[in-house]
Amino acid sequence: MPEGPEVECTRQYLQSLIGKTVKKIQLTELSQKYPKYQNRQSDFDWFKGQRVTDIERIGKFLVWHFNGKIILNHLGMSGKWILLKKGNQKLPSHSKALMYFEKYPQYAVFDDIRNFGQFKVFESYEKVMQHDPIRKMGIDGLAKPFPMKEFLAKINKPNYANREIGAVLVDQKLVAGVGNIYKSESLALAKINPTRLVKTLTKKERKELGLAISKTLWKAVDCNGSTFSTFQIPTGQEGSAQNWHKVYGKHGEICQNCKTEIIRIVQNGRSTFFCAECQK
Repeated sequence: MPEGPEVECTRQYLQSLIGKTVKKIQLTELSQKYPKYQNRQSDFDWFKGQRVTDIERIGKFLVWHFNGKIILNHLGMSGKWILLKKGNQKLPSHSKALMYFEKYPQYAVFDDIRNFGQFKVFESYEKVMQHDPIRKMGIDGLAKPFPMKEFLAKINKPNYANREIGAVLVDQKLVAGVGNIYKSESLALAKINPTRLVKTLTKKERKELGLAISKTLWKAVDCNGSTFSTFQIPTGQEGSAQNWHKVYGKHGEICQNCKTEIIRIVQNGRSTFFCAECQK
């Protein structure tokens, strides 16, 4: 968390910044307590006077385009962007970077409570695409139309065959943008038990899973993502996708479909929620 839908919602609400000229990008005093930000201010001084030409999403990454250099931004476990009016000096408590613009009434704040996020300068877009997490990234779960042929080819690879599908789905080399939340919800929609080995899934089930991933992710985008603790879109509003979740976070509750108790298991150190009756 945030997963693909939350990053996509963030990107959409930051579109107002495209075309704006940077007045200053400032790393906060708090950021200097962390090695990844220490002594990096000079890297961001270059952007003064540069125009934001695009804000792209690749998987769970935001890519800030300028006329030359690129800022690669990952929200991590708790990161979010907040747009504040100029003159509002009350910053969020865990602000790491501030982005000010010329002739624009708002500035952007990157706030990251758990500090797993990334805000890093790359010399070119080509360098970004060579960055290992992006170079090795699988299909985009939010691609339209969903790339079913590629999904089926990737999930059919031998290295996935003897692994549980609930563990495989969070592998960004398979489908980028799927994490714990939408893994559980996609499997519930497709009626697939997360403990099944990939090799046991029929072609029909694999197609149903691909469609479920696409439907689940886009439904979340339409609801401004899921908010359980800290996530907000840049306007400060919380998401509402959690209101329709069938299984995620509902351990011990009763399945609305069959009245069976929802189960929580741990796969590769990460939680998975499911209904053993509906997802046989």
